[in-house]
Amino acid sequence: MRVLILHNQLWTQYKSVVFQGIYDEFNKTGDELLVLQTSICEKSRLNILDFNAANFKYTYPYILLNNSSLEDSNPFRTAFLWIYYAIKFRPNVINLTGYSELGTIFVLIYSKLFNVKTLMTNESIHSNRLHNQTISKRIIKSFKKLLIQLTNGFLSYGIKSNDYLFRFSISKRRILSFLNSFDRSKFHSESIEINLEETPYLLFVGRLSEEKNLISLIELARMFVVDNLNYKIKIIGEGDEYNKLNSLIKSEYLPIELEGAKNWNQLGEIYKSAAAFILPSLNETWGMVANEALEMGIPVICSSACGCADDLVINEMNGLVLNDFNFNDQSNSQSYNRLKGYILKNSSSSNASVIINKKIASIYDEAKLIDEFIIAFRKIA
Repeated sequence: MRVLILHNQLWTQYKSVVFQGIYDEFNKTGDELLVLQTSICEKSRLNILDFNAANFKYTYPYILLNNSSLEDSNPFRTAFLWIYYAIKFRPNVINLTGYSELGTIFVLIYSKLFNVKTLMTNESIHSNRLHNQTISKRIIKSFKKLLIQLTNGFLSYGIKSNDYLFRFSISKRRILSFLNSFDRSKFHSESIEINLEETPYLLFVGRLSEEKNLISLIELARMFVVDNLNYKIKIIGEGDEYNKLNSLIKSEYLPIELEGAKNWNQLGEIYKSAAAFILPSLNETWGMVANEALEMGIPVICSSACGCADDLVINEMNGLVLNDFNFNDQSNSQSYNRLKGYILKNSSSSNASVIINKKIASIYDEAKLIDEFIIAFRKIA
């Protein structure tokens, strides 16, 4: 069996461990793998401190098509190279990690003509905010439906990912995987001993962009001040919203630490020292940071718009799922009161709760995901 994976970003702690695992298993069975990486990473992540292509530790066979950010990659060149390598490599199965690239339609047509099976990794979830009924949205939805109907099978990332596919009339039998994971062993090996701080903090790690709804963390910090609650918020990351957030924090003297980007090997300590992780996104395909937080034994507070909500993050068990992250200065705010009650109740995490968090996180083990990918490839080939 020969598998060609079309992936968009070389730098990813989540996918590389899976590709490496697939390659290691293929070496035992004589199967072949090739990964075409469209770009280094998204533009907002080019300044991530611990990325160095020369020291890329994974050994699976890959070709970097554009030595640039994803946004600066030439879509026509990428489409041409996808077809070129598809012809040259002669795969039995092509795994497309999404449908947003121009070349997707050409690869699917090529696959139909030459009887190559296709698997699409679906990283989309339904969002009322993003799926309104404007003419442009209807056209985009019709084009997506065409691409999806041309695809043989799907690798799903959870309940909400499945729901998205069901909305395009995809049957359960065409969904061949139902997991998500990250490099848990590497994350553990590079984490440091817990460092207890005097003031407990809620932690956010991620890209500082509009869809992450970080303004809600500003509102939450204001509520902490009004309520005289001895908590602060720590924000790790960089992005377009950095200057706006920094200005608000400084002008209002809010209990928020805006720390910029960190090396991945520094995050273990930061996670373990947090009272809880918070993810207020307006739209989030999954939220792999939630996996990382639970792996470190801390609870996750997330919005219901996150793919991991009610799937990885079980409300009132290993975290809190909120429908509304719009906090204000009213002390009777339902969302604020729920959040406040939750963090105060869980301020002294017991060993039992840490064990529960880690046990749920272990369900999303990378070895299980690797096995599911390989089973899906063999089933469809």
